[in-house]
Amino acid sequence: MTQSTPMMASPEGSHRFVLEMRGFTEAEKSMLTSTFRLTSRREMSYVEPEMGDSRADIYLINADNPEALEELARRDIGVPNAHSPAVVIGRTAVETPWPFVPKPIHWMRLFEKLDEVMQDALQERNRRSTQNPNQWDGTSLRRSTDQKLKPVPATTVLADRESVLVVDDSATVRAFMRIKLSPFQFDVDFAETGEEAIEKANIKKYTCIFLDIMMPGIDGYEVCKRIKGNAKTKSTAVVMLTSKSSMIDKFRGSWSGCNAYLSKPVAEDELLATIAKFLPSALESIRD
Repeated sequence: MTQSTPMMASPEGSHRFVLEMRGFTEAEKSMLTSTFRLTSRREMSYVEPEMGDSRADIYLINADNPEALEELARRDIGVPNAHSPAVVIGRTAVETPWPFVPKPIHWMRLFEKLDEVMQDALQERNRRSTQNPNQWDGTSLRRSTDQKLKPVPATTVLADRESVLVVDDSATVRAFMRIKLSPFQFDVDFAETGEEAIEKANIKKYTCIFLDIMMPGIDGYEVCKRIKGNAKTKSTAVVMLTSKSSMIDKFRGSWSGCNAYLSKPVAEDELLATIAKFLPSALESIRD
């Protein structure tokens, strides 16, 4: 690193680190990659390796895969070290030199653990570059993304914030959604009735609408049907919030045009994984 102190990025910039996944199936990688897109809204973000990248900044290891654990135990080139650390996740705790995060994944806990070990690695890199300036300058053989990005002009920051509409007559649900989505820089709006939701959706473009089924006035099925039947709003993702889980209820939701379901009480991990699927970057990758 070229900075004198390996501190987390300031509000004027951000750090992006290349994260390499070991021991996961393609389906697992797809799910992880989708949710890791949310970290692009944080001061420390994690991205997939790109063509031309030569080394990872940090590794994510699947402890449920014996081959991945064997690879982790080796000390040859291309495995985690003090300068390119690892986080291990799995259903059963294992003994490794690296921090362990249990499955099912608690996303915020995982993000925070990645930040923690990456901060330690930055300190190691800074120490090595200071002690051996002729041997390693702190940047060579590192991925190009492991650099401080240029500040994003303040005039464009708000424009890049996706807007989310939460439609629920429960103040508890609305508060929960605000707490969980705000850290990822979403612009969160609220509606307490279906009529209010339709009005807001016609005025403002939303990346995703989280929609309760049982509400005063028109219910969620009818709201979803109207949103999906309107040329102006039909591309908006609609996620039903429901305590109903019967096949008939799901059929009604699908018939109305909803894109996904979340059961109440909403789990934080499922919420983050679901909204990550509807980010513009996720939809572009599907089209590609």
